[in-house]
Amino acid sequence: MTLPQLYLSRPATVLPNAGVDNEELVSRVRNLFRGTTAEWRPIEQIIRYVFDRCNSKMRYLEQDVTLSPGEFASRAAIRCLQENGVAADAVDLLIYGGVARDAFEPATAAEVAGRLGAKPLQAMDVTCACAGLLEALHVVAGYFAIHDELQTALICAGELTRDRISYDIQSVEDAVVDVAGLTLGNAAAAFLVTRNRLPVGGARVLGLTHKTLSEHWELCRAPVDGHFESRSTELFALATHAAPEIVRLLSEVGWSPAEVDHYAFHQPSEVVLEQIISDLAARPEACAHTHALFGNTASTSWALALDYRLRHATVQDGDKIVMATAAAGFTMATAAAVWED
Repeated sequence: MTLPQLYLSRPATVLPNAGVDNEELVSRVRNLFRGTTAEWRPIEQIIRYVFDRCNSKMRYLEQDVTLSPGEFASRAAIRCLQENGVAADAVDLLIYGGVARDAFEPATAAEVAGRLGAKPLQAMDVTCACAGLLEALHVVAGYFAIHDELQTALICAGELTRDRISYDIQSVEDAVVDVAGLTLGNAAAAFLVTRNRLPVGGARVLGLTHKTLSEHWELCRAPVDGHFESRSTELFALATHAAPEIVRLLSEVGWSPAEVDHYAFHQPSEVVLEQIISDLAARPEACAHTHALFGNTASTSWALALDYRLRHATVQDGDKIVMATAAAGFTMATAAAVWED
């Protein structure tokens, strides 16, 4: 299938008001710890080691327990429509790609559409862990390729962790699987995807790839009725597969890694991103690092990285952009685009 003409708008992102630093999270774990001071020390060491390796400093956690992921995503969606001058009733296809959801049915996308006052021809959820938002772009490409009547799509996610983070860490074994949750933050993000460039500019999508290494599916889990657990050491070791997948994308669009002006990656750890950039032999300054600012915000991480680069760096007409994410599963999804003002 030939990729249709596809433009990705500027992202719209929303953060909770409450910023939480490392010391606050260490304190939350310490206050729940029931062992001795001697037993606490190795647990604290593991937590602080992971914070240091990831360069975790700040993350934003929503305090309103009544806020649904759909409402959170709709806040970003409303901002996206306003910033790009598009009316809600112009949306033909709406896809929610977040991990967070508070109901099995209806689709969270239906809730977002209802809150926007949009009446899309199609509304659906895409579930692919932290790759969901980028996978939503892939799905739009497929729908646009087979449905000529679709002109405007909106993809979004509202990532809320709430009780999915465990602060009840009572042993070194608990810390090994639960500490990654302490690096998570909350954020919502939304993009418009259109057949023609929007007046305020956007990115013309040239290539998309997806790959799942399913033999690693057990390394990271967020059960329906439990909290987030991740074997970070084993999971981060899979980063060696990221560079070859990005090279595959680049070969499809005819770019070299050094030619790319901006890499907007998922943000599990700054060390992991540095390794990928090194493996690619890409320019270090091309990579947007936002983990220290927002933590790992699941499917919205790459969107925050792209938004930050657009707002705080010079992105020029014709710049080459690579967006990539990895997710539990183990799934890697990528996109290549050229910025057009």
